[in-house]
Amino acid sequence: MFLENLKNNYDQLSANEQLIIDYLLTQNNLNKITLKQICNDTFLSSSTIIRACKKLGYDTFNSLRYELQLSKDMQKSSPNIENLSSFEELKQLLSIEFAQTMSICTEIDFTYFADQIIMARRIFCIGVGSSYMAMSDFNRKLKLVNLWSNDYFEHYSIKRIADIITPQDVMIVFSLSGKNKEINQSIFAAKQRGAKILSITSLGNEFLSQVSDAIIYVYNTPKRREKLRSRLMFNLIGTLLFEIILEKQQTRSLKNNN
Repeated sequence: MFLENLKNNYDQLSANEQLIIDYLLTQNNLNKITLKQICNDTFLSSSTIIRACKKLGYDTFNSLRYELQLSKDMQKSSPNIENLSSFEELKQLLSIEFAQTMSICTEIDFTYFADQIIMARRIFCIGVGSSYMAMSDFNRKLKLVNLWSNDYFEHYSIKRIADIITPQDVMIVFSLSGKNKEINQSIFAAKQRGAKILSITSLGNEFLSQVSDAIIYVYNTPKRREKLRSRLMFNLIGTLLFEIILEKQQTRSLKNNN
């Protein structure tokens, strides 16, 4: 599956190879795209295209193009949020988003997140805009199990985190796009201080893919109205991650009591 291959291998791509994949993701009719056209549009060589394909697990450009087109066809089968006319269509859109997100979630990622959160001295949860509510709910749950955790959603308070964060602390980032430059500077500053950066974001988030120690990806159905982009998948990931944290804490408690 293309999305799973992209999630597992995107970090291995060079900057130019990422440009190739990002370009392909924006094309509507991949069946007509040729290597020559990609080279002309991106000003990159065919060898760069082939390297990108191989790093994502495809022997040829045609095999990558085929799987990517299948993924795009599935997206097209979902209703456009602008044209929703019934409750059933809305259910279909959310079902596709849920299924795609679940398909790229792995136990290894969630286990690593949970271990780092439990072992952390302090946890700094950050998220701005529409991501705030999902982030705040996850922060609230961490407090319920006696973990030192605070939520940060104002730019000034997020900026101050770098002044107090240490290598024993963890920063958890909730962000779909990762395009807020001020927030990115604060994340990078925390990284330089030695803190662990754990991100929950959408596929193709170039900045967070480079700076994070670990990432859990969500699938976000393309929508025309940016302000209505759902953070429901953030709530889904937060709920699943919290359940794993609870299970680990209970297992450790039983071992200690024995």
